Amino acid sequence: MPSLSCLLMGLAAVAALAAPATADVESRRTPVAVAVQKVQATVVSISSEKRAGTSSRWPYSSQETERPRVSGMGSGVIIDSRGYILTNHHVVDKVQGVEVHLHDGTVLRAAVVQQDPALDLAMLKVEAGRPLAAIAVGSSADIMVGETVITIGNAFGYENTVSAGIVSYVGRNVTLADDQVYRNLIQTDACINPGNSGGPLINLDGELIGINVAVRAGAQGIGFALPIDDVKRVAAEMISTRRLSATWHGLVSADAIVGKARQVIVASVQPGSPAQAAGVMPGDQVVRVGDLDVGSPLDIERGLLEVRPGQRADVVVRRGGQVQTLPLEMAALQRLSPDTADQVLKTLGVKVEPIGKEYVAAVSAKFRGGLYVHSVTPGSPAARASIQKGDILVGLKDDTQEWETIRPDNVLFILKKARTDRAQSLLYYLVRRNEFVQGNLSLVDLPVATVRR
Repeated sequence: MPSLSCLLMGLAAVAALAAPATADVESRRTPVAVAVQKVQATVVSISSEKRAGTSSRWPYSSQETERPRVSGMGSGVIIDSRGYILTNHHVVDKVQGVEVHLHDGTVLRAAVVQQDPALDLAMLKVEAGRPLAAIAVGSSADIMVGETVITIGNAFGYENTVSAGIVSYVGRNVTLADDQVYRNLIQTDACINPGNSGGPLINLDGELIGINVAVRAGAQGIGFALPIDDVKRVAAEMISTRRLSATWHGLVSADAIVGKARQVIVASVQPGSPAQAAGVMPGDQVVRVGDLDVGSPLDIERGLLEVRPGQRADVVVRRGGQVQTLPLEMAALQRLSPDTADQVLKTLGVKVEPIGKEYVAAVSAKFRGGLYVHSVTPGSPAARASIQKGDILVGLKDDTQEWETIRPDNVLFILKKARTDRAQSLLYYLVRRNEFVQGNLSLVDLPVATVRR
C-alpha cells in the first residue's frame, strides 16, 4: 500500500501537470476573445422568405408578386432585454416569415415594428418569455483608424461567425448598384459577407460601435458599417415611447463626451411636457431612468417604454455636481387631428407623418424634421410632381418666402396662402435616400378644400 508521502507526491505531480493547461488557457484569452465572449449572446441570425430577381429595392413594383420566393438571411443585435433587435432594413424589406435564431439555438418568430429605409435600419421584436442579453452600446465619435474591431454574424448562413480586423477609414460615402446611398460609414477589413448585414461591429471593450451594412463586390477586405452614433439617433426614435407606447415625456437629449467620459445631456425640455413638470432642466446629465442606467439617448426611451400615462418613473440627473431624483409622470401622446392629416391626403394625395430631425440630419443639420410620405395617391398633385413613397418633405417655397414643413398643418397653411395669392405652383424640398431633392408642385388642379384649415 503506498505511503501517505507517496500519495501526496502523486497529487502534487497531478496538480503540476494541470497547472500549465489552466495557465495556457488564460494566456490565450486575448482581448478579441474576451470581447466576443461579452457579446455573443446578444447577436442573432435572421432568416426570412422574399421574392427573388429584383435589380433594385426602390421602389416596389407590380412585378414583385410574379417573382419566385427565395430564402433570405441576415444578422441582428439585441439592444433591449425585452426582445428589441436592430438589423438592416434591406434584410427584412418585403419579406415574410421572419425568424430569429438566438445564440443558444432558440428560434423565435419576429415582428418588424419599425423601419427606416433612408439609413437602412429596421427594428424587430421577439417574445422570448424571458429577459434576453442586450449589447452595451458604445460611441463612434472616438473611433481610431487602425484600431481593432470585430464582426459577428450569419456569414453565408454560418451562424455566429466571428472575424477581426481594423478600422480602415472613417466617414466613407458609398453608393451601391441599386442606388442606395450610404454616408459617413466605417470602413473595415474585418470580414463582412452576405448574411453579416445587420450584425454588430464591436470594439475591444465589447461595445457596439456600428451595424454592418455592406461589402464592396469584387474586393477583398473592404466592408462597411453604419456608425453607431448615427444609428442611435434613429434607433431612439424607432423605440421611442411616442411610437411604441403612444406616451410622451418631453425630454430631448444628446450624447456628450466630457473629458474621457461619455454622458447623456438634456439638450432641451419641451414646453408643457412631463419632463418640464418634473423639474428637468437643459444641461442636466441623465444618469438613470427607472431601473436603467443611461449611457445613450436610446436608454431614456428604453427606461420609459413601459411606463403608462399617469404612472411615474424616477429620473436621476446630475446638476451642478449634485445628484437629484426627479419623479416624471408620463402623459398620453396627443395625436394630431385626423382631420388635418386627412385634409393633406385629400388635397395633395399624400399620407404623411411628422418625423424628427435625426432622419434628415445627414443632409443638413439645419432641418428640424419633416413629413415622411407613407403613400402617394395615383394621379394626385403629389404624384404628378414626382413625390414618392419614402420621401421626407422638409419645405415649400413660393415666389417670396420659404417655409419648413414639420407638421401637416404647416402644409395646409402654405397651400391656403398660395391660393389666396393666386400662385400657380410651389417649389418643394425633400430628402430622398439621404439626398436633397427639389421639384415643382402645380397648384392649378388643387381641390377647393385646400382653403380649409
